[in-house]
Amino acid sequence: MKEQVNTQIEGRAVEGQRPENRSKTVENQPGVSQGEGRPSRPFLYRFRGVILSILAVAVLIFPPSELSLVPFLIFVNLFIIAAYLRMRARCSIGDHSRSNVQMAPVLVTWGAYARLRHPLYLSNTVVALSLIVLHLGLSVRVLPFAAFMIGFCYALSKLDDRYLESRYGDEWRRWAEKTPAFIPSENHLRGPMRSGREALKADMYTWIWLALIVGLVLFRKVDFLIW
Repeated sequence: MKEQVNTQIEGRAVEGQRPENRSKTVENQPGVSQGEGRPSRPFLYRFRGVILSILAVAVLIFPPSELSLVPFLIFVNLFIIAAYLRMRARCSIGDHSRSNVQMAPVLVTWGAYARLRHPLYLSNTVVALSLIVLHLGLSVRVLPFAAFMIGFCYALSKLDDRYLESRYGDEWRRWAEKTPAFIPSENHLRGPMRSGREALKADMYTWIWLALIVGLVLFRKVDFLIW
């Protein structure tokens, strides 16, 4: 029977954990109050979807710009690679969490997370930068949006690291010492994985939102080129 995977934090929690991690329950982990329930998510976690939506609207307010063939192909391929990285990360973890609490029944250190600690944040950053450049071209208007997106995802990754370190302590620190945050390593570790179809289904709302943004960018670009 396939092991079920269910996440409650951006890129970290699963059920069906490996035997050595089964003792790590929510009740005996630091950072979880027995009387008060699970800890609330920080502001950036709770409103990251709203923040990214505002960023997308702000970018689309600007008229599209021309982009020559070579950079166009480069950023289209970067977009595809980043989208694939997101799917591979979702194969290692579970459903996208939109709750206001953080939970991580087990530290995921296999699959994409054996190569880097934040594959989802790296994917989000590259996807956003690709769409920004494809819409605005290689112009100075790209710089503030790019800086914001990089800083935003970096801040989320640090909050993620802080939470997981407080929860898993030395186990997280050993993993972090050998696993870069954003630059993929050659590390490889097998663990519970879901199929690509299951990963896409678990992340369906994100893919729908992304498809909507891509459609708007293409519509604005086509309209610009025709008229």
